[in-house]
Amino acid sequence: MNPTRLFAVLLLVSLVSCQSRSAFDYSEAIVRMERELSADIAEADQKLLAYMDEKKSDSAVMISRHMEALAEDKLNEVEKMKAPLVNEGDNFKKSAVRYFSYIKSIYTAFRKFTMAESNSEKEKERKRLAKIIGEKNEITKDMQEAQKKFAAANNFLIEKK
Repeated sequence: MNPTRLFAVLLLVSLVSCQSRSAFDYSEAIVRMERELSADIAEADQKLLAYMDEKKSDSAVMISRHMEALAEDKLNEVEKMKAPLVNEGDNFKKSAVRYFSYIKSIYTAFRKFTMAESNSEKEKERKRLAKIIGEKNEITKDMQEAQKKFAAANNFLIEKK
């Protein structure tokens, strides 16, 4: 193989591996944010259930506001991140934004439900919250599928944990 052709092949391999690495790093950053938030969600949900059982609405509202803020922070972080200029990068970012927006909407709806004063207002907010929670599997599946497409398009594997 002549030196020019060898250089072209090495350059192409280098470019592909750099793109694959930046795509992998981007994916890992999103996963890290989701895992961090998941730990907070698990803890908050336990507290919320306890506060609701004890009829401590003010405490439930405080936890809901805290979780809204955490989800908003993660959402802002994702929105500020530049998706790598690779295949499926924009789609994966849109899916991540939708996911973190969804998480925030759960706690917003729960806060509104907890703060509702009349029975009719509480029922309206309960229905809204139930509808949002009912979308969980779809939103999660969409995010996972977008990540799988992103990984496949950029030649890396997603580690199952």
